[in-house]
Amino acid sequence: MEQQLLTVRVGSYLFGAPVSSVTEILADTGVTPIPRTPAMVAGVSVVRGQPLTVLSLRPLLNLPPAPVHMALRWGGRRSTCLVAVDRVEGLCTPDQPLPPDSWLGLVPDGVGHWVQDGFRWGGEWLWAWTHDLPDRLMAALEQAAAPNGREKEGAPDAV
Repeated sequence: MEQQLLTVRVGSYLFGAPVSSVTEILADTGVTPIPRTPAMVAGVSVVRGQPLTVLSLRPLLNLPPAPVHMALRWGGRRSTCLVAVDRVEGLCTPDQPLPPDSWLGLVPDGVGHWVQDGFRWGGEWLWAWTHDLPDRLMAALEQAAAPNGREKEGAPDAV
């Protein structure tokens, strides 16, 4: 399954976003933090009049928080959001992915559910995100809500 990926860095990790899923690369989006939200929510950014949630994978990778200077606009089936990245590397079309049993234990903890393929690229691991990453991230945020209608610790209270 040959696919073109937009390679990006989050910390020292190299990820690949399916080119067909990314609608835009935005720099200096002006993210406004929102108090009492989960660490994965970096804030909100208004892009051409549309408020979009900005999601960060840094907490899931055990990386320290960092200002958002670049993000991928990514439309899912359920929602459109921005996924914060540290740097865009470029485009690549990797060969066949390695068999999952050769890389599943190596995927960075916290993001394994959102990696669909693993590749060796330029001497390092390239983790290919699923095409529906925003939907999966938003679903994870929704699941963080406790059954009684209140968010778990670190998340906002339900209104």
